[in-house]
Amino acid sequence: MALALQALAPLVGRSVRAGELAFPRGEKPRLALDPESASPDFSISHSGPWVGCAAVPRGRVGFDVEVGTDARRTDWVVREALLKASGEGLRALEEARALAPTAAGVCWRGAWWHLARLRMFPGAAACVVSSHPLGAIEPRFSALGELFAQ
Repeated sequence: MALALQALAPLVGRSVRAGELAFPRGEKPRLALDPESASPDFSISHSGPWVGCAAVPRGRVGFDVEVGTDARRTDWVVREALLKASGEGLRALEEARALAPTAAGVCWRGAWWHLARLRMFPGAAACVVSSHPLGAIEPRFSALGELFAQ
């Protein structure tokens, strides 16, 4: 959660408190802002020694990282990031297995989802999927102490 708070702060222009995150049953976690404003979205993933968070100022985002770089894992991270972004979660896994992602994205339920495969996690496959075009990905690395100092 500390990682999400740190990633969301620049998008809302202030620090974000843990109590501002909502965890609706059966839905993806979200930032609970004024319903009239467009909330940023975030997604967290971890595998082995890696943990990361993707955050976007508008739209939906999903992020997945998995230790290993074989074809099965690189294919899986795209699907899991898509399921996270769409809010479908693993309940739509069977449908997602049939998708044919391209290098730029994938069509899912009548909408185009943009994707970026990340190569910043040595020995792991990672992907970010978003409902809006992804600009430059700005990785930020923090020491654990920095994350939990908030």
